[in-house]
Amino acid sequence: MLRILLLLLFAVPLLGQQDFKLAAAGKTIEFREIDQLTIVGGAGSELTVEGRSNHAEADERAAGLRRISASGLRDNTGFGLSVTESEGRILVQQVGGDGKSVTVRVPNSATVKVEQSTVRGDDLTVSDFSGELDVSMMYHSVELRNVTGPMAVNAVYDDIVAVWDNPPTEEVRLHSSYSNVDVTLPAATKADLRLSSGYGNMYTDFDIQIKANTTASVPQEERRERGDNWNDGEDFRQNQLTGTINGGGPLLSLTATYDNLYIRKQ
Repeated sequence: MLRILLLLLFAVPLLGQQDFKLAAAGKTIEFREIDQLTIVGGAGSELTVEGRSNHAEADERAAGLRRISASGLRDNTGFGLSVTESEGRILVQQVGGDGKSVTVRVPNSATVKVEQSTVRGDDLTVSDFSGELDVSMMYHSVELRNVTGPMAVNAVYDDIVAVWDNPPTEEVRLHSSYSNVDVTLPAATKADLRLSSGYGNMYTDFDIQIKANTTASVPQEERRERGDNWNDGEDFRQNQLTGTINGGGPLLSLTATYDNLYIRKQ
């Protein structure tokens, strides 16, 4: 009976946990090494951290305590994250190595940067954001839905998948080194295209007006000189295409170095 009462007491603050909020309009928000992150843009002025508590996995002995890390980070949100601010820059970092899923709502007036270099965790999802976005992901995929601001997204070992319900109005740069870049756009999208693939292929159902295209082999010796260590006994095929769809518009630069590009109509 005592054990049941203690569990109920510990569960009360978890069930009543409030979202963490911080004024963030017009600021730069940097997310570093967060395992399971969803970012949602909005018209508000605050950064809001929402989490999903898993009571089955809760550490009963940690009830009433705050998580800290050896690097000096302290969970000041209640969701396993450290949020600090200095001179208009908000830094969001995970405290510890077993982060739970969190959703962070950010103002569309903010600039968002995301860096995740560890193999743990899961994919990054960004939706309904119209501010500037800069992403660097190592081992997981990046999923973008109606992200309409200027963006530069780089992934190494997994896909970048982007879907727009309305045509993008700002410059878009998506680059995956060893996996696919898959883009879905409204049929009426006007864009300038800059496409590049090495060992992969390009696929589309758009009518592309080609301005220039290059298919050239880059010898292994030249690749070693410029720091490309891939070695498969063959010269590297550097396939590049520039063109427009529907007369041209904002730049859409897509690169899948060792896998495929997909540009499809909505």
